[in-house]
Amino acid sequence: MMHLNKPDLQKQTLRCEFELLANNDNALLITSNPNISNNLSELNLSQDTVLLLKRTSDSASNLQILDENNIESSDLGTFQFIILDDVLEYTVNPKLFLTQISKFLEKDGNIICSVSNFTNIANRIAIFDGDFNNSSLDLEGKLNYFSLDNILLLLSETNFSITHLTRITNDDDSNQTTKNYVIPTETFDSITNDFESSTLRFVFSIKSGSVIESSMRKWLLEFPKYKVTDKMISILADIRKKHEKTINYHIQTNREQYFVIKKLKQGISETTDHYEEYIEQIIKDKDAYAEQIIKDKDAYSEQIIKDKDAQLEELQNSTAFKFLKIFDKITNKNNS
Repeated sequence: MMHLNKPDLQKQTLRCEFELLANNDNALLITSNPNISNNLSELNLSQDTVLLLKRTSDSASNLQILDENNIESSDLGTFQFIILDDVLEYTVNPKLFLTQISKFLEKDGNIICSVSNFTNIANRIAIFDGDFNNSSLDLEGKLNYFSLDNILLLLSETNFSITHLTRITNDDDSNQTTKNYVIPTETFDSITNDFESSTLRFVFSIKSGSVIESSMRKWLLEFPKYKVTDKMISILADIRKKHEKTINYHIQTNREQYFVIKKLKQGISETTDHYEEYIEQIIKDKDAYAEQIIKDKDAYSEQIIKDKDAQLEELQNSTAFKFLKIFDKITNKNNS
């Protein structure tokens, strides 16, 4: 389905309203749309049976004006069907308006209403983003905003009940709506979880006689029904659980890593101590070895000297040395 612009939506709304007439021409149409004359010929409706709800004093239209403050004094006659085309949003007091307008119904007559669903996804996301200038909100001139729940409550309070309900939906509206917004997928899913999120307008037929008392209807409204916040709480709870699981995993992993690092540090410390002791022992061994070498050198030198002295003494005591010594003396005498 293509995205519905406002004129297309108004035409489709009128077609749904007239489908509920069942070809009955005894009908009065009350509308808030001053340009509805453009569609009257297409719908085979006489302009004489169309009233424009008075919204501003300068409403530019050739239609008869209905002032809700003077309904009781109006001479409208009676009708089998009264169509309230996008009217209830613009009335000061919807309950009083329904009660007063019903006096112009014939016995067993029906009122056909079209009401915008303010809780459609386009409006929810615009409000969620704080975009109150969004054209989808259609706030201008409206005094009341409806969902299906408060429509049913309004009908119970005025002693009416729905006999037929049609929803005008736009399946592609979610894509059109979110095109200019960046919202979490979880938020979008929680909104679309509401069955009525794709409903743009409700078109319904009502008759006198309430099926459920208004007190019961109010009590039923206290129960959650497709609430975004409830869905978001559930989603956030799941996200929280996942994060807690991840955090606990990292805590446990960090503990394990801490013990591994602690063990490594301990091993490094023990290794460092071992190497320090090993190096210290090497130094000690080196000093001892050097000291021993010095001692051995001194002993060796001393022994060499002793050996030299012994050999010299032995040489001096030898016969050859003594003979040479005598020969040396004789030689010295002859030279002198």
